[in-house]
Amino acid sequence: MIDVVKLMHLVAAIFWMGGMAFMLLALRPAAVALLEPPERLMLMGAVWKRFFLIVMVSIVALFATGTHLYTAAFRAIKAATGQGAVPLGWNVMLVLGLLMMAIFGHIYFAGYAKFKRAMAVQEWPLAGKAAAQIHTLMVTNFVLGWLAIAAVRLVR
Repeated sequence: MIDVVKLMHLVAAIFWMGGMAFMLLALRPAAVALLEPPERLMLMGAVWKRFFLIVMVSIVALFATGTHLYTAAFRAIKAATGQGAVPLGWNVMLVLGLLMMAIFGHIYFAGYAKFKRAMAVQEWPLAGKAAAQIHTLMVTNFVLGWLAIAAVRLVR
């Protein structure tokens, strides 16, 4: 059973991180190179609408599976050693994961909401500014995601 939970956790992380990689390294640069701002903003809005739903599902899965894995490990270590200390890398991953979730909440409920309002009235400069903020926060989350992956693998 624990292997299924680990797999679900990994799949959710791959969807979120892979989506950000695609967005930051392929889609956005191509859209900037080929499309004028109104078309680029409409494309990004359509992509974000779908991607942000995937991220929300991933966050629910990551939180549920991560909580299960963390508490199961804590209980197992405590039963074996009398001390309930999980590896430091797990704690770093937990903190970074929660920070990523909070940043995504800001992306979605503040930045994306502002972007959608601006798009509804075709305020291209305001939509562009909101899109730039989303981009910056997505880069931040992408870096934090890699730090979380490195921490869980390298920090003992």
